[in-house]
Amino acid sequence: MARALLAWRTRRRLGAILIAAVALAITPLAAAAATGAPAHPAHRTHFHPFTVVSPNFRDGQFLPVSAEFGGPGSAGSGCSGKNLAPAFKWFNVPTGTKSFAFTVFDVDAPVAGGFHHWIVYNIPRRVTFLLGHGHNPFSEGTNDYPTVGYGGPCPPPDGQIHHYIFTVYALSVTHIKGVHLTYPELIQAIAPDVLGATSMVGKFRLPLAR
Repeated sequence: MARALLAWRTRRRLGAILIAAVALAITPLAAAAATGAPAHPAHRTHFHPFTVVSPNFRDGQFLPVSAEFGGPGSAGSGCSGKNLAPAFKWFNVPTGTKSFAFTVFDVDAPVAGGFHHWIVYNIPRRVTFLLGHGHNPFSEGTNDYPTVGYGGPCPPPDGQIHHYIFTVYALSVTHIKGVHLTYPELIQAIAPDVLGATSMVGKFRLPLAR
């Protein structure tokens, strides 16, 4: 009985996280539209859902230890991991998709709006996967460390589980202008052109469980 109750609470927690992620994604899109941005046929109230999976972790489960932040830019962070991003694949994308963008943020970080770990854009329609950090030929943005490219989890070493939202956006345009865009800059750029989005959740905590 206790195990069933724990599983139910976990599902409720993850459901709330995904709802928060969608809200965080839609709010800036609506704000961009409210500023008087020109109408666009791709800007719609209901986004088309599709599916994303990873060979490195299951939705709602812990990220691999190799994902932990480390390497260039990590001095003083308290983290010394391999900084290897998980790989991803997505399918059943919306009709009319011409490119994709991808973001990762820590919804539990003690900063407003979460902490953004990876921003990727200008992924062509024919490509429905990311091979992970070090194997990415597409445009990468500036994360919140701030470094360009993937910066892995580095939560406070207090044992609290942090939840990381990995989101793929299907876009109706082939190219997004700008070099090393931040998360707010990317969201503003894609606001009129999002056809659909899909997310999965990964968990991480420090110190690592032994």
